Amino acid sequence: MRTISLFAIALSCSFAAWAADFDIRPGLWEMTTTVQVSGMPPIPNLDQMSPEQRARIEAAMKGVAGAHTNTNKSCVTKEGIEQAIAKANSNRGASCAPKITNMTASQVDMHIDCTQASGQGKTSGDINITRVDPEHIKGSGSMKSGNSARTMDMKWTMTGAFVSSDCGNVKPAGQ
Repeated sequence: MRTISLFAIALSCSFAAWAADFDIRPGLWEMTTTVQVSGMPPIPNLDQMSPEQRARIEAAMKGVAGAHTNTNKSCVTKEGIEQAIAKANSNRGASCAPKITNMTASQVDMHIDCTQASGQGKTSGDINITRVDPEHIKGSGSMKSGNSARTMDMKWTMTGAFVSSDCGNVKPAGQ
């Protein structure tokens, strides 16, 4: 599950970073993301678990496999965008190092490398977000997480549409 959380962080950082210098409207956005997952991520100490514990974890992970579509709302603000850009361009010794590799008037590309705290696995991937117009975006990406024993691949596509200048009860990320 940590890999999927890392994926969500990378996606939100790239979206916010992209929004800062491009002509998209601040406010409430609806984002629809489809993620395709295959394989199983590295799980520390899996070989040291009882057969029952291992079976429960493997069954839970199989529930993550396949394609899943999620739609949510995000409040995009100038302050949130600025914070995401600073975070995406700073490594600060963190376990994940996102890096914007290309930014144009209509597109942003990001590469991310992560190392698990235990040092027993790595995650890396690439994200692309494209501005269709000021009220529509689309994106895609892929990430691979693994160690010498297990590998999990994730591929995703995303669309986003501006909803309103007023975010209502949806709080900006980090608040």
